[in-house]
Formats: sequence, structure tokens, C-alpha cells
Amino acid sequence: MKNNFGYSWRAYLIYIFLLLSLLILVFRIFSLQYIEGDFLKSKGESMLETSRSIPATRGSILDRNDFPLAVSINQYDLYALKNFSEEDFTKLKDFLILKKDFPAIKEINKKTLIFSNLNFSQYENIKNLKLSDIEIESFQKRYYPLGEQISTLIGFSGKDGFGLEGLENILDAELSGVPGRETIYRNASRRSKVTQEVIKGSDQKLTIDSRVQFYAYKHLSSFVEANNAKGGSVIILDNISGEILAIASYPSYNPNSSQRQIQRNRALVDAFEPGSIIKPLVLAKGIDMGILSINQIIDTSPGFINLSGRTVSDPKNYKMLTVSEIISKSSQVGASKLALEVGIDGLISGYKGFGLSKPPNIFFPGVAYGVINSRDNISDHEIASIGFGYSMTASSLQLAQAYSVFANEGYLKDFKIFKDNVDGYKQRVIGKDAAHDVLKSLKLVVTDGTGNLARLSNYEVAGKTGTSHKASSKGGYDQSRYIASFAGIAPLKSKRLTIFVTIDEPGLNNYSGGSVAAPLFAAISLDVLNYLDE
Repeated sequence: MKNNFGYSWRAYLIYIFLLLSLLILVFRIFSLQYIEGDFLKSKGESMLETSRSIPATRGSILDRNDFPLAVSINQYDLYALKNFSEEDFTKLKDFLILKKDFPAIKEINKKTLIFSNLNFSQYENIKNLKLSDIEIESFQKRYYPLGEQISTLIGFSGKDGFGLEGLENILDAELSGVPGRETIYRNASRRSKVTQEVIKGSDQKLTIDSRVQFYAYKHLSSFVEANNAKGGSVIILDNISGEILAIASYPSYNPNSSQRQIQRNRALVDAFEPGSIIKPLVLAKGIDMGILSINQIIDTSPGFINLSGRTVSDPKNYKMLTVSEIISKSSQVGASKLALEVGIDGLISGYKGFGLSKPPNIFFPGVAYGVINSRDNISDHEIASIGFGYSMTASSLQLAQAYSVFANEGYLKDFKIFKDNVDGYKQRVIGKDAAHDVLKSLKLVVTDGTGNLARLSNYEVAGKTGTSHKASSKGGYDQSRYIASFAGIAPLKSKRLTIFVTIDEPGLNNYSGGSVAAPLFAAISLDVLNYLDE
């Protein structure tokens, strides 16, 4: 009995051990299948396959005629992998010029770049070879066909594809798109499968005309250099369509160069004291208020006027001038008297009606909108200063839009830069008669006043010169630094274009709006009008 009991006890122990082993095995199978299954599956997949992002093609920026201003070009880099062979090399070199420093085949023990910037045709040919020990990586290169002509507006994007300056920056979300994803199987075929589709960035169409932009930049850069100036800007508006045709700024930079030195867009981000350019706006407000008329006589004798203990003077004693002649000769004394007639409240409401001291409705980073001195107890001299373009600031875009009011019979339009935008608002600023009267005065500026160098032989134009001192860092104004400007409407027959130009700090031998900016306006106008008439 003892022997049977001992035998039975050992048997039970073995049975229990076997049962526990079976339970552990079952648990392990269950664990591998259900608890660790996803982990092991992903681990196995990671050994057999890999995935990578597929960059989305960045949307293009186009001009009004679909000419590309910014476009992404797909390019490719070719890499040799660890097992790259002499045979693979022989197949490749038949149609590729490989890098001069291509390493010996036996030295390749890791992923090695052997050819960069493949074009699409080369990429297709290599894919057709179906080599297993190479890899092609695609990347996008951003290209700007107009280069420096429009870079201060368009800006540029970086190597990572993000917009860094200008419209490239502010439109980055629309241009970027959504990247996709593909799985690459680590087998002999190295086939791939797209698991998430790419969504291409949306194209952005501007109202800019690349040819008009070319003329604007060409003449602007030439005049700035010829006059030893610091810089300048040009704005060209289509008064009929309410669109911006060109925005040029100089100096500029080449956005296609990695050595570029960024320059600001002076037409949009600089606010300056406009000087005599502002005088027609004072006249327009006075006519609209019913207190001024273009044939009204103003006595400017003896050529200067004392206001609040300070003197405002003209180059000479113009004596009796009509209001139109005050504009054409750009009399400071006459403009002071007009400003005092209109009054500070009239001036401020008039300027604001023309869009000054308000943010322009344009989608651009850092756009300027200027200010107007409207402090309490303002002196007569300060009121006069505001009337001839000091104690206030405005941008080139604002002043161009203000002058378009005279071409649009008293309406201020909300000029747009994106072609697919709905038409902007149109708001009456002055009466139709007031707009016509001011336009007559602006014509007189060109035919018999300070803007005679703006004349064109084949077209009748109108406009106004401006010459303003720049503020000194020591207080007051610097007597050797100027901004010369000209605002013009061309041709008078259709009143289609408003063109505003500035030259910043021209040389002292030739610095006035009439001698520097007016001929720049003429040069641009002639080329643009001939092009538009084609």
C-alpha cells in the first residue's frame, strides 16, 4: 500500500506540472494572439515595410493672365543603398552624368547621394530600370520667374516649404496643401503603396499684370539709380476694374538666390509725409463743402504768410492766383489759405473720406496706414501744414487710391489684388462736379505747372507733383533729404489708370517731384498705355 501511495503521489505531481505547463502555454498563445498581437504585428511590419511622407505640391501664385509669379518644380535626388552593385552602376551611367566625386562601388556601405536635382524625365527612366538598391527622394524647388521685379510683393518660401515673406507668408495655409503618405515594402520589388492621398495647395491668382509690373520696375530701378536715390515705389491702379495692376519697390532682391538680402515693399509698408501731393484733396473737400471754386481768386502776396508765429513762404510772390493755379504752381501760401478756409474738421473728415489714416483693405503683412495730427487746440500753422502735406502720413497705396477718386467721378473704390475676389465696395467721397473741377486743375499742373515733365506726346494726362522734407532724427526736418512724388491719371480720355510714384532721397542736384518723379511717371505711362492699347 505504501508503494502504491508513493507512486500515486508522484503521478499526481507530474499531472499537476503538466497541467500548469499546458495552462501557461495556452495563456502564452492567448497573450501573443490577443494581448501582444497588435504590437508584434506592427513590429513585424516595421521589419518588412516602412512609410514616408509625400509632400504636397505648393500652389502657384499667378498673374491676371495666368503667368506664374511663384511656382513649385518637382526635382529628385538619387541615392545608392548598401548593396548597390557594379551592374546597377553600369545601367545608370548610360543616361546619367554622375557626380565627379562618386565613390567606388565597394566603398558604398550606407545610403549615399550619387545624383542630385534629377528632372522628371530622368526620374521616369530610372524608375523603369527597376533597380532594387537605389532610392529616389523627391523634393520641391520654388521658382520665381520675375525675380526681383516683384519679390517685395510675392516674397519667398524656405527649404521646408513654408512661406517666409510677402504673399508667400500670408497665404501659406492656402498654398501649402496637405501632405500624403506612402508605404514602401522591403522586398525585392520595393514596391510602394499610397495610404493617404496628397491634397495639392490651391493656386492664387492676382490682379497683377506681369508686363505692367515689368515696365514699372524697369523704369523705377533706372530712375532710382540715375538720381543716386535711396529707393522708390510705384503703384498702378485700373480705375475701371478696381484692380491693382502693379506694385513695384526698389531696391529689391532675387528670391531665387540663397544669398538674398530681404528688402521691404516701400509701396505698402512705408508711411511718409506726402507734401504737396495732398493739396488737390483739400481743394476737392472745399469745393464739395461749397466754400471753394476753381476760378476763385486768392491773394498770395507778398509771397509769405505768418501763422502762429511761424512763416510759410513760396519760392516767389505769385500775387493773385485762381484756386486752380494754386494747385498747378503748388503755392504753399495759397494752400495754407485753402486749408484754413476748409478748417481742421473739414480737412480730417475729407482725408478720411479719401481713405487716409485707415488700414487699406489689402492682404499683406505690415501694411501701413498713416496718421493725421488731430490734437485739441491745434494751431493755424498746424492746420496749414496738414493742408500742404505735413503733420500727417500716408502710404503710396493710400495716396494712389485717393487720386483714383478724381478719375472715378467722386467714388472711392476698394482696389483688390486677388483676381477671384468679389468686387470691393464703392463709396462716394465727393460730388461728380468737384471731381471734374479737380481733374481740370490736375491737367493744368501738367500743361502749365510744376508737372510739365509728365507730358506725353500721344496721350493727355493729369497729375500733381509732391516734394516733402524728411524728418530729422534731431527734431524738425532735414533740409537735405526729400521724398519726391507724382500722382497721375492717364489717359484723360478714358481715365483708366492712376499711377503713383515716389523717389526716396534723390540727389540734391535734382530732388523735386517735378524734376524727378514726373518724368518717371511719363516713362512708365508711355510703355503701359502702349501695351494696353495693343
